[in-house]
Amino acid sequence: MTPTPPFSERHGYQPQAKPITIWHEAPPFMRAAILSVAAKSGFHPNGLRSVICAVLDEIPNTGQNWSPSNVLEECEGLIHGCEWFEVYDICEALARERPSYDVEPGVFEKNLNNFFLKKGIGWKMENGLLSVRGEQDYEKVTAEAIGILEQSGRSTALGELREAIRDLARRPEPDLTGAVQHAMAALECLARDMCDSKKTLGDLIRELGLPAPVDVAVEKMWGFASNQGRHVAEGKKPELPETMLTVHFCSAIVSYLLQRKTA
Repeated sequence: MTPTPPFSERHGYQPQAKPITIWHEAPPFMRAAILSVAAKSGFHPNGLRSVICAVLDEIPNTGQNWSPSNVLEECEGLIHGCEWFEVYDICEALARERPSYDVEPGVFEKNLNNFFLKKGIGWKMENGLLSVRGEQDYEKVTAEAIGILEQSGRSTALGELREAIRDLARRPEPDLTGAVQHAMAALECLARDMCDSKKTLGDLIRELGLPAPVDVAVEKMWGFASNQGRHVAEGKKPELPETMLTVHFCSAIVSYLLQRKTA
């Protein structure tokens, strides 16, 4: 029998997304909540322990811990004692498991994403994989750019933009330099295709017919990406907010150029 959805879901209410404050860490409250989200999603203590032990290469203590409360206590010790990035590995492993045939696929993923939104955690789960989540506008702009590149058949630029997003999600450390490089490469690939040229983006900005001051902004961002992505000086590695801004900016310009062409 399918359980009745809660009040908020039945009536279309959703919690307001909190400002993102957590990316590359897993504070204690989050570790404890993952177990609660798993239980809410249909995982029983034994199944939960099996998944966690598989991720952490631990042997379940089946000889002494056999009652549900003891098994759950073992799970708590394991998830609180592992590295922060292993917590996210556990989340992905749980998303791949279906607790039972009575539970619909994707329930854990849905509940986890709701938790992340409510607690300002900068990750989202899609098809069992975690990727970096930005604020709502960032999500909209990058998704729009990916969609319009797919529709236009520009596979090279599309691949570069997707790689930039993957670089942001790498664990235990994001590849910020790579994300800057790939985001700008996506824009450069599109510019070369639209101008039928092999010049660099810096040389093509004037040929793209961008309105002022957008043309100047693209030129400045190209210079920033050259310094932070390709010609990195010692101690000048980009920070996460700057990198996400670069991906956001390049995505917005990609969408603008393609939408203007089809208008």
